[in-house]
Amino acid sequence: MKSTTSKRKEIEDFLWEWAETQGEWAKKLIQIIISTETNLIPSDRKIIFKLFLDSFNLLSSLKKSSILKPKYTPTKKKILLSSLSNIEGVNKLAKNQQLNFSENLTVIYGENGTGKTGYARILKNLGFSFDKNNIILSDIFKTKQNKKATIKYKSDDVEKEFSWDCNKSNSDLSNISVFNNNCVQISLSDRQLLVSPVGFYLFNIVKEELQELSSLFEVEISKYNTNLTWTDNLHKGTPQQIYISELSDKSLEYKLVELSNFGDSENDILEKSNKELSNLNINLLIIEISNLKTSLAEIKSINEEVKGASLILTSENIEKLQLINEKIKSLEEMQSKGINEIGKKFGIEFYKSEQFESFINAAEKYIKVINKPNYPEENDICVYCLQPLDNKAKDLLDNYHILLNDVTKDELIVTEKQKKDLVDKVFQINTNLVFHQSTFGIDEKDKPIQPKKIQEYNQKLKIMKEQFIKGNFNKDFSFSFKYDNYTKFLNSKYEFLNISLKEKQQLLLKFSVEQNILIKKIEELNDRKLLSSKINEVKTAIENKKRISQFNTKSNSFNTNSISRKTSKAREILVETNFANIFKAELKALRKSHLDIELNFETDKTNSKISHRINKYSLLEILSEGEQKAIALAEFLTELQLDNTIAPVIFDDPVNSLDHKIIDDVAKRLIKLSKERQVIAFTHSILLFNCFLYYTKQPTYKGTENKFYNSKNEYDKTGFIVQSEEEINKVKEYIKKINVIVNNTPKNKEESDIASDGYSYLRSAIELFVEHEIIHGTVKRYQKNISLTQFVKINGNLIDSYKDDLNEIFERCCGFIKAHSNPTIVHNDPTIIDLKADFNDFKEIRNKFL
Repeated sequence: MKSTTSKRKEIEDFLWEWAETQGEWAKKLIQIIISTETNLIPSDRKIIFKLFLDSFNLLSSLKKSSILKPKYTPTKKKILLSSLSNIEGVNKLAKNQQLNFSENLTVIYGENGTGKTGYARILKNLGFSFDKNNIILSDIFKTKQNKKATIKYKSDDVEKEFSWDCNKSNSDLSNISVFNNNCVQISLSDRQLLVSPVGFYLFNIVKEELQELSSLFEVEISKYNTNLTWTDNLHKGTPQQIYISELSDKSLEYKLVELSNFGDSENDILEKSNKELSNLNINLLIIEISNLKTSLAEIKSINEEVKGASLILTSENIEKLQLINEKIKSLEEMQSKGINEIGKKFGIEFYKSEQFESFINAAEKYIKVINKPNYPEENDICVYCLQPLDNKAKDLLDNYHILLNDVTKDELIVTEKQKKDLVDKVFQINTNLVFHQSTFGIDEKDKPIQPKKIQEYNQKLKIMKEQFIKGNFNKDFSFSFKYDNYTKFLNSKYEFLNISLKEKQQLLLKFSVEQNILIKKIEELNDRKLLSSKINEVKTAIENKKRISQFNTKSNSFNTNSISRKTSKAREILVETNFANIFKAELKALRKSHLDIELNFETDKTNSKISHRINKYSLLEILSEGEQKAIALAEFLTELQLDNTIAPVIFDDPVNSLDHKIIDDVAKRLIKLSKERQVIAFTHSILLFNCFLYYTKQPTYKGTENKFYNSKNEYDKTGFIVQSEEEINKVKEYIKKINVIVNNTPKNKEESDIASDGYSYLRSAIELFVEHEIIHGTVKRYQKNISLTQFVKINGNLIDSYKDDLNEIFERCCGFIKAHSNPTIVHNDPTIIDLKADFNDFKEIRNKFL
């Protein structure tokens, strides 16, 4: 909200103090902002920036002129709402309704859900509030409609009209302020002030302009290019590369000239050095060293194969194999002899078959299972045929038992395994050793030559290996294979190649030193040559760096910290004390001055922020809902007084959670406020409505123009506006409702339901008749005083005459209305005929008292 405070000169002083510390450009900035009270146009902003550049003597053509401290005459604006009409697409509000607003106080009463908040939402969408939620929906049960409304208003007595569509804003109507239930939580949280107090809006404009000028500053700096695109072509570590990498506004030009000197003599040296480098042929040497290392590794691997074979295929193992073969032969003969003798002795057929052997082995296992180690004994039967045993059979079984428990077979198995293990080791010996490297040269097919010595090794060892596996060695065989001949051959070659490797490695080391010296020399000459062609570009970059360095001395000119500090100082002097005093007065008016509330102010990027505490605790944590609302309302009223713009204030249900005493005080405070600015209150509180009615008629508050409305529902639409200059609850209102029922009975409802509604209205009419017309308002609901001046108007005789009849009608009403139920045995639904009869009787009684 734009500020129109009458204390602008004090604000100007603070802004001017800030400008004087910044320079002529800042003075011009303040001069324009104070004169326009808005953000700068682009042309003015360019003038400010040119003045800033002039401080670096960049624009000598700029005319010099002294900038005087600006003077300001505060402007005032008064906004008055005239009417709100032609509403479409807002909640369930009815069409063709018009709210005409009083210049002072307008009160719209209605029960919950009668459309009051719908009207308030339109006004809130135009103005400002603690509550930033401005979502407005059309009737969600029907097709979506475009939102429309017409607002007529006056701006400084000039009549204007605005077509609202929920999207367009209006600079005049944006000054409307709104307070609703949602404002309480937001107001009592740590937050920014709702309005910009005493011209603090100007500080915010200055901050925004500093940000714009900062962007211009960045663009200006970008014009001074210091980027050299060719620097990656320089060689790391050369004097030229170091100079360019450290280039700054302090780089010396004579050093640049010295490093970029490149003529014919330097060019000759460069060509000579390149030729020397190519003659070193260091890459070929590296390849030779690599090949030697590979050959040495291969010789070593083959030598290991030979050594491994020398440990396996030996004269000792050949003798061992011969012994094993002889033992196997002996064990096989012993095993065969035993079974042959038994078979021949007892005339057993097929005793050499596998089936026979399996048969007797199974029987022996069975004997062990039945635990008869001495089988066969006296009276034992045959385990094979289960027949009695004679002496010959026992003798046969004894022989079987002896034969099967003989260890010859087990020993034969062990011996055969020993032979297999030995043969397997020999089988693994490699008799196909091959050189894959050109260690012994290359043949005519460009393949590595295989030395005859190794070929001989493969052939001889292969023959011995096959003999060993087959076991074809005579007793007189003599082992004559000489492994040493082959290992010596390989070792000799290994030593020769190793000496050659060391010689070439020494040579490479020498070449590397020479190569590095030449490379560095060539790199320096190449960089010198490159730099000589870029000397003017480097000089420009140095000059640009000097200019940027100048700019950097004032890089904080557009930083908002300094103006924020000045804002804090101004706030401390101009706002805090004034705010605190007004706030205390508002608390007192709402009976909350006993609460010792600590107010703390601070600045966030020129925005004034406020926080509230009681003994360091948040108000939301310790106060009741009613206390919170009273304090939030007091703070809202305080902030309205920080600025001189006279604009409407909207209150949507301002007294929820407040007790009747505070409701009384709120009504008086808002009536008083309506003398200063237009007040529009939406409420469902009959207490508040009647308080407004009562106090606006009191001498203290006379002289204000007031309008009172009742918002009602009809079928599925809300917001039907009816003007009401007296209390909302009147006898006439209910008589009208009953007349509608008895004269125009709806056809779409049950008669008993319609009659029940009529009796409900009649009951309310009787209550109001007693209150307003029989006892003449001596005692009123929702009001605290008793009117003795009205008491003398009571006609006791009439009361005695008709009180029984009136009470009888009232009792019937209570029995028929929906809030009461009757026992089923005496159930009697009301009818329209009954309602008409009782209604006519009531009207006759009422006429007696009028």
